[in-house]
Amino acid sequence: MHTNKEVLGKGVQNLAISLIFLFGGPFILHLGFKLHNFLTIGIGVILLFTAMFFIFKGIRYIMKALFND
Repeated sequence: MHTNKEVLGKGVQNLAISLIFLFGGPFILHLGFKLHNFLTIGIGVILLFTAMFFIFKGIRYIMKALFND
């Protein structure tokens, strides 16, 4: 059973992209709560949902690469 390295690379790349949103989202969300700014809170929530999307997408690619779906 061989691992598809191209698909595995896509998965790792998506997980790396999610790290940006995982650190940026809570920072901006905290800033929004501190400043009582609803626009900043909304942007922080959107960044957190984007991070979850990239995490699930990355895990799906890694599973495809490992189990050859």
